[in-house]
Amino acid sequence: MRSLERGGSSAKHPVLPTATGRDSTGSKTIGKSIGKKRPLSPSQDDKPTKRVSIKVPSRAGSKSITGGKIAGGKKAARQSGKKVPATTSKLKIDLNAPVPMHVAIASIKESYPVRRHFKDLEGWESDCLKFLKQLQKHPWISAERPKYIFHVPVEMIFPEIREAYNAKIKHPMDLTTAEAKLLSGIYQHAEEFVSDIALIFSNALTFNKDGYEVGEPMSCAYYDASTHLLKYSRWLSLEILASYLSDTANCAVVDGCAREWSLTDQNRSKARAEMEDIVFNEFIDKTEVGDKYSWSEFECEKLLKSLRHTSDIKHMNFFIEMVFPNDYTAYISKPIAWIYCQDKLRERRYNKIGELVADLRLIFSNALKYNDRVRSYSEISQTAYDSAIHMSQKLELAIDKMLLTVSDKIGREKIDMITLHREMEAKERAEEEKMKAEWERDNPSAAVEVTKIRIKRTHRKRSTDFEFPFYDEEDDNAESQDDSLRNAKAIYEKQQQDRAKMKEVSMSIAMHVFETHKQRADAKAWACRMAYKFHEFQQKQNAKKETSKEELTATVKGGFVSTALSASDRKQVKISILQSMVPKKKSKKKSRLTSL
Repeated sequence: MRSLERGGSSAKHPVLPTATGRDSTGSKTIGKSIGKKRPLSPSQDDKPTKRVSIKVPSRAGSKSITGGKIAGGKKAARQSGKKVPATTSKLKIDLNAPVPMHVAIASIKESYPVRRHFKDLEGWESDCLKFLKQLQKHPWISAERPKYIFHVPVEMIFPEIREAYNAKIKHPMDLTTAEAKLLSGIYQHAEEFVSDIALIFSNALTFNKDGYEVGEPMSCAYYDASTHLLKYSRWLSLEILASYLSDTANCAVVDGCAREWSLTDQNRSKARAEMEDIVFNEFIDKTEVGDKYSWSEFECEKLLKSLRHTSDIKHMNFFIEMVFPNDYTAYISKPIAWIYCQDKLRERRYNKIGELVADLRLIFSNALKYNDRVRSYSEISQTAYDSAIHMSQKLELAIDKMLLTVSDKIGREKIDMITLHREMEAKERAEEEKMKAEWERDNPSAAVEVTKIRIKRTHRKRSTDFEFPFYDEEDDNAESQDDSLRNAKAIYEKQQQDRAKMKEVSMSIAMHVFETHKQRADAKAWACRMAYKFHEFQQKQNAKKETSKEELTATVKGGFVSTALSASDRKQVKISILQSMVPKKKSKKKSRLTSL
C-alpha cells in the first residue's frame, strides 16, 4: 500500500526541477544536471513533510507489502477458506473533526489488509471492478474534483450529523468499502456487489428525504443526484455485466429510480428501452452551418465516425457512396448511404438523435434485403451481405455506448439546471431577508406601523349580507348610520326584483327557443318518415314492373302468333297493301289482300 504524506500547516510543496535548470518558479537550480531526475527534497526554509507508513501485522502465508500489493494474501485466503476480518486502522483520526477524503480512503483500505491486485481478479470479479471504475469516472463523483461525496462514510466527512445519520441508516455503505470488499473476496457473486453499490445511493435518498421535502439546499442537491446516479448505476451494471445475466421470469422488472434490481435479461431490455426513449426523443441543439458542433451534434458525429474505422474499411466500402445497381430502386424504396447521413448532419437537417440512428440502421437493412435474394449465386452479393451483418453489429455496439453517455448527459443537465435554479432562488431570498433586516433595523417604527395597518385591514367584519361601501375618510355631510342602512337595503331589494324579472324574461326566451327547436326536430323527423315511405313505394313499383316483364318474356314463344289469332275475343284488324308499295313482277298479276 502507498504511504500517506501529510504536511504541517506551514509545509510547502517541493519544487520540481526542469530540463532548463530552472524550477517552476523561474529561479535557477544549483547542482542539477539537465535531463536527469532526482528525488524530491524540500528547500532549506521548508519543514520536512511527515510520512506515515501503514504497517500490517504479519499473517500466515503473507509477505511484505510492495507497490500496494500483498503477495501471498490471495493464496492464504483461498487455502483457509475463511473471510478475512476487518482490522482496526493504525492511523490516528479525530472522530469529532472532519477527515480529509484521502486519509479516510486510506483508513478504509487499511481495515481490509488482504486485498488482491486487480490483475489477479478473474471472471465476474474483474467485470465488477470494471463497473466500479467506470462509475467512479462519472463527473459528479470523480476522485479528482468530486461534486458529491460517496467515496467514504458520511460520518467521517460530516461528523456533526453522525447521530442523525446512524438513526436513519442501519446499513451504511460507500464506494471505497465496496471496492475493498471486492478485492478481499468477500462477495460471493456479482449481484451482491451491485446491491451494495445501489445501497450507497439508496441510503442518500433515505437520509435526505426530509430535507428535500422542506427545501433544504444540500439535501435537495444530494437527493436529486442520488436519484440520477441510481438510474445510471442500473444502466451501467446491466451493460457491463451482460455476460452474467440470468433469464429468470420470477424476478421483478424495475424501471426509473429503483433502489434494487436483479441482473436479468428482462431488466436489461427495460433499461435499454428507457435509454432509447430518453436519447432518441431528445432534440438536437442545432448550431449554424459551419460553426462548431454542439455536444449533441458532436455525439452524432462520433456515431458516424465509429463506422469509418480503418479496421472496417473493407466492410464499409459498400455503404459509403450513393452508388447503387440499376435495379436497386425496384426492391428498395429509400436508398441511402453513409455520405448522405454525413451531409444531412452537416447541413443541420436532423431534428432528433433518433432520426440519425434510424437512417444508419436503414443503410444495412437495405443491403440485407437487396442481397439476400441473389447471394446464393453471386459472390459480390454474399460479400455485401456479410459486410452488412458485421457493420450492423458494430453499429449497435456504438449505439449502446452512446445511449449510456447521452442519457447520463441529459439527466445531469436537467438536475444541474434544477439545482442552479434552486440556488438562485435561495440567493434571492437571502438577499431579500438581508435587505429587510437592514431596513427594519434602520426604521423600527415604520416597520411596526406597516404591520398594524396590515392587521387592521385583514380583519374587516361585515354586519350585513349585502355589499356595504367602505369609506376610509370621514365626511362631515355623511348620512347617519340608520339612513345608510335603509338606503342600502332598498338598493338591495331593487336588485333582487330586477334579478327576478330578468330570470322570467330569460325563461320565456329559453322556452320559445326550445319550442322552435322542437318543431324543427319534429319537421325533420316527419320528412324523414315520408321520404322513407316514398322510397319503399318506389321499390315496390319497380319490383312489380320487373315481375311483369319477366312473365311476358317467359310466355313469348314460337306458337304465340297462332294462339293469338285463334282467340275469340281478338279484335279484327284490316291490313291493306297499296299497289305502289308492292314490287312489280312480270309473270304475276296484281293482287290485293283484303282481309285476314
